[in-house]
Amino acid sequence: MEPNLRKNLRFLCAEKPSVAMICREIGINHQQFSKYLSGRSRPSAHNLRRIADYFGLEEDQLAVAHSDFLRIYRANRATLQTRQADPLTGVFPGDIARLRPFLGAYQVFFNAPVAQDGIVVNTVFLDERNGIVYSRLIETLKGTSQTSRRWTRCDGKVAYQDGRMFVVDTERRDESALSMYILAPPPRQRKQYLFGTMCFLASLPRRTPYASKVVWKRFDNFRSVRELFETCGVYSKSSLKVDPIVRGFLDEKGN
Repeated sequence: MEPNLRKNLRFLCAEKPSVAMICREIGINHQQFSKYLSGRSRPSAHNLRRIADYFGLEEDQLAVAHSDFLRIYRANRATLQTRQADPLTGVFPGDIARLRPFLGAYQVFFNAPVAQDGIVVNTVFLDERNGIVYSRLIETLKGTSQTSRRWTRCDGKVAYQDGRMFVVDTERRDESALSMYILAPPPRQRKQYLFGTMCFLASLPRRTPYASKVVWKRFDNFRSVRELFETCGVYSKSSLKVDPIVRGFLDEKGN
């Protein structure tokens, strides 16, 4: 077996209470694992992946030169310590496997003080980076002139817990707003929608907390991001550009 792999494995094992404990937690035969540590045998591709996952590494990182391995290990450890200091580490992303099907672009429909008689339409993108799902929301509203527009960008994180999506985002500026969404996947016949509730700090007419029903509608067949942004704005509740299903949910009383 490659000397680097053996040396790196031995280093990782020295960080744990015992090799026996490692074998139990990974589910690998102790005698077989000892052969890896002595260099008499190389792990199969399957076992190498299991070992790498256990230590929070990639398979190819286990076999790099030991000096390079130490740099990777220390960087990973610093990242892990930072995440462990975050009280919401276990919340975001939650059930990542169930969250991944919802990655993509959406139109966001809701009521807001800035549009007392209309519906605000924003655009949001969900993407995964390093095992975390992030949101990026763009709002464009008319400015002081007919041709100008006011752009707002909010960045956040997404979690999936117990059949619900939770999104928290904030603006990138001083006195930034904070928004929170709770969204429920719809029945199978309406799979392109997410229905729920949002609450946020409104900027107009004054900075006060506000809550609204909200609908996220998946936008799959767009030709460019600009096309998505052009759908943003404030629409009349009777506008044909507002999906009847969206209008019905936002107008519904009670729930």
